[in-house]
Amino acid sequence: MAAPAGGARLTIERLEAELTGCIGCGCLSMKACALLNPGDELGEDGAGARRLF
Repeated sequence: MAAPAGGARLTIERLEAELTGCIGCGCLSMKACALLNPGDELGEDGAGARRLF
């Protein structure tokens, strides 16, 4: 069963607070992303957080 909308938001906020580096997801929103995944090069390998696989 899916989490209520409020629960999903809390989960995302907690993940955002705990995330300390680029995971290669393509968002390029962290300063480190430009160094670790310039131009979303990891996106050529598929969708998702490529640095976690």
